Amino acid sequence: MSATGPESQVLRLLARPELTEEQKHETRGLIEDNLSSFDWGFLLDQATRHNVLQMLGKHFADLRYYYFPDQRVIVPHWWVLCAAYQANTIRNENLSAEYGQVLGLLNEAGVRYAVRKGAALGEHLYPDPGLRRTSDLDLLIERTDARRVAEILTELGYEQGRIAPDGKSVQALSKQAQGFWRLHVNNAMPFHRIPGRSDIPYYGVDMCFDLFQRGSGSASPVPELLDRSTAVELCGVPSAMLSLPDQLIDTCAHLFKEATNLYYIEHERDLQLSKFLDVALLADRVTRSGGWEQTVARVREYQAVRQVYFALHFTDLLFPGEIAPEVLAELRPADCSYLEEYGGGGQEVYRWGTPFLDRLFDRKRRSRTAARSVVPTV
Repeated sequence: MSATGPESQVLRLLARPELTEEQKHETRGLIEDNLSSFDWGFLLDQATRHNVLQMLGKHFADLRYYYFPDQRVIVPHWWVLCAAYQANTIRNENLSAEYGQVLGLLNEAGVRYAVRKGAALGEHLYPDPGLRRTSDLDLLIERTDARRVAEILTELGYEQGRIAPDGKSVQALSKQAQGFWRLHVNNAMPFHRIPGRSDIPYYGVDMCFDLFQRGSGSASPVPELLDRSTAVELCGVPSAMLSLPDQLIDTCAHLFKEATNLYYIEHERDLQLSKFLDVALLADRVTRSGGWEQTVARVREYQAVRQVYFALHFTDLLFPGEIAPEVLAELRPADCSYLEEYGGGGQEVYRWGTPFLDRLFDRKRRSRTAARSVVPTV
């Protein structure tokens, strides 16, 4: 299916929390003009792969895109889309209740932390709790607090390791896998608790000690990040998240890591519209706050130009106008050939053979890679 086909265009238009009147009109026109050939199965598949199924469901329900004026139902899967939005709302409410307990105990213990990624973005970047799919609770902490956090999680029934293949227990990682984590990953091995729910196979908590992977050439001063974190309410309790500039840099670095790493490519988690949307929404807030000068200065301080420019460049391609041209020009590296590369991180570097938009919607993308990941999984 073409990256410029009506299905892909509709997906890109609806993959945002709020629509302008122009976007609403354009979306309906694309459906009406291509009604006889519109591939709804492809749209459903891609919306799931790009983690925006629930968002499309909300828009289809609110705007009645599944009906034309003569009351014909034209979207065969509209109820699946709407149900995904409703189910995600309930799921996120349950995750919030669970992770609120964790944050409450961290507060009582006096642990300094900042909530990263999903839980913070979902509650403070999106206007509706059902629009963004959230999974783990990601915490930035200092290494000296890791043992205390681990004790709190253990008290709550969490175990450190990976989910067993049957999904019913948590298994310790092999010595090889543990060694890989210590050498290459900026996180402690994750903690999981299995609640026995069909909609939530596990609760997960990740402890992170730097915004950047080891060996990336970038580093962030964690005590300073925590000092300037923003006090907010998250998961129903007083909490903290990264300052807006640091939050954008963190989100860009995470996107870059997953978009270029063989492990994430093989697991089809490398390119998702939802990740670029997070960057677009954060960039809009930085623009509105007049915070680009401070943000660019921190990007350079952390030596993270490559990661941040990668994320901003492709976000601008998907959501034109969200990134100021002068910001892109200021951060643009002299050599941008890396934008089409993947691998690295101790492995050989390879180049993609297809343009970004084509591979974004390519369901066989992982089969086109030139190598396999060396990340031990057990």
